[in-house]
Amino acid sequence: MRDPTVPEHVDSLTRAWEARDPAAWKGDASRFAAFGKQAAALGSPGLAFDIFSEGLALFPADRELRYLAALALAQGGSSGHAARLLRQLLADGDGGALQSEILSLAGRIAKDRWSKLPEGAERAAAGEQARDYYRSAFEASREHFPGVNAATMSVLTGKEDESRRIAQVVRALCLERAGDAGQADSWLCASLGEASLLLGDQAAAAEWYRKASAGAARRYGEIASMRRQLRLLAQRVDGAEAMLRLLAMPRVAIFTGHMIDAPGRSTPRFPAWVEPGVATAIGDAVAAQGIGFGYCSAACGADILFAEQMLERGAEVNVVLPFQREDFVRTSVAFAGGDWLERFERVLARAAGVSYCVEESHLGDDVLFSYAAELTIGLAALRAGQLETEAVMLAVAEPGDQGRIGGTAGNIGRWQAQGRRAVVLDLRALRDAAGPARATPVPVRGAQQASRPAGLPWGQRQIRTMLFADMVGYSKLREHETPQFFVHFLGALERELQASSDRPVFGNTWGDGLYLVFEQAAHGADFALRLRDAVARIDWTGAGLPADMNIRIGMHTGPVFRALDPIIRQENFFGSHVTRAARIEPVAAPGSVYVSEQMAAALAATGEQRFACDYLGALSLAKQFGIGRIYRLRRASETD
Repeated sequence: MRDPTVPEHVDSLTRAWEARDPAAWKGDASRFAAFGKQAAALGSPGLAFDIFSEGLALFPADRELRYLAALALAQGGSSGHAARLLRQLLADGDGGALQSEILSLAGRIAKDRWSKLPEGAERAAAGEQARDYYRSAFEASREHFPGVNAATMSVLTGKEDESRRIAQVVRALCLERAGDAGQADSWLCASLGEASLLLGDQAAAAEWYRKASAGAARRYGEIASMRRQLRLLAQRVDGAEAMLRLLAMPRVAIFTGHMIDAPGRSTPRFPAWVEPGVATAIGDAVAAQGIGFGYCSAACGADILFAEQMLERGAEVNVVLPFQREDFVRTSVAFAGGDWLERFERVLARAAGVSYCVEESHLGDDVLFSYAAELTIGLAALRAGQLETEAVMLAVAEPGDQGRIGGTAGNIGRWQAQGRRAVVLDLRALRDAAGPARATPVPVRGAQQASRPAGLPWGQRQIRTMLFADMVGYSKLREHETPQFFVHFLGALERELQASSDRPVFGNTWGDGLYLVFEQAAHGADFALRLRDAVARIDWTGAGLPADMNIRIGMHTGPVFRALDPIIRQENFFGSHVTRAARIEPVAAPGSVYVSEQMAAALAATGEQRFACDYLGALSLAKQFGIGRIYRLRRASETD
């Protein structure tokens, strides 16, 4: 099920996907399978799931695509959604050549659930379920992958003797299939390492894990899976923690840094003549920190230098722009003249991904730079979690510089306030090391700041979190049932509002509809989950109402206008990002909270440990609002 021939870089994979001829793919499901497997192996399970989902839209009965889609979700941490996709495959019974993989994935999902549960009967049952699935897969296939997982789940559930018996069989199978050990693939080597560890042979385990790491090369998704397994084993098996050091995973970097000085700047901060020294310092830091994945903007100066250094080393770059491309070029690239615009275009062409925080214009709202910085941090944190690696901030900063909203100093402060590690390159020291100032060509273009359109009645946009909710089943209520509904629904809403320490800054209802606005993403997330639970606790049958009534909630974090609403005579919030939140709610599953990728990133950027966001895919939003990358919000303590 694994394709060993993967491209070296995600940027080439992404470009190949975008350049494909859709017509040629309409009759060949195997293309989607092969391409998605490459994305997953390179450590991009979200991209892999989107590819498999596109294939399933054309080939809904394809069992391999359904299995692979569930696997990609599990690899990305969305075990609950993966279980729902896998349920039908399990119900169908014998999956032929796929049956062992299907059972193994069911075992993985149960194992993930086991790892998150507290000690008790529920955790023990999940552990036994995982062990049983893996044992069934091993007995059906005699493949090393389910076998070594059955051995691991046996030791983790307290069955050491059984673990050793299975591990001995798995090691013998692997050695037989390896033949010349130098020809063994990475997964075979990893299974040999794991089996040796379970048998107490740490020296052999270390040797096999070294070979597994070398064989996986840039297939970081595979290495992340190996590391995740070792973290579980470290709870019960001596030497497992030490093996993690043999499976090196590149770090994820959030980059922030100053732009090249604008023409006429009175006190030099980042003059053009310092550029070579800054580029060298960034390259040295990238190498020293073992950075393999970068998230950054693409302004002239430090941003582009970082992206160039990363790409030169074959690392992955993801660019996050605060607003539409043309405005960004005017505000943050073109004023520097020279070849900066061409370099900007080259970086974007080679980036693994380019994200726009908003698709709209700048309109002079510098808060969008802060919003972009927050989302850059959050996206990097989400990726680091998927890859089982560390997120670190790399910065090029002037000591003591305060800068503008969303600037370098603020980004460093926000990151360090969470107790996270930042590597800061001192721009003053780099200027001193470059020697005395030298004459440089004066750019022919000046900075072009976008301004607010004349006559716009509202002030600058603000970053807020919007919640829309409605009740499933309300439209089918009979006239005499609606009073009871409002007593229970609005009563639950009022109780949760009264209990909130961080109340919404705006709220409105209509029928069963609810619209709330929060200052912080975490405030909105906490309230949404409490409201979901409060509605689930209502005894609808006892109130004479349908038992299946439930709430669905959609949320989004983004820039909105605030102004006095002349109808309700209150401060209200307006804009396309309010509409985006409203369009997410209708696609949410009953009893669930769905959030945009922007909100998932905003939560991750805070370092909040209370919440988790499981990727659901690129979903079509209501009323033809386009496609949105959507996550399911849950408490970190919840297993599904």
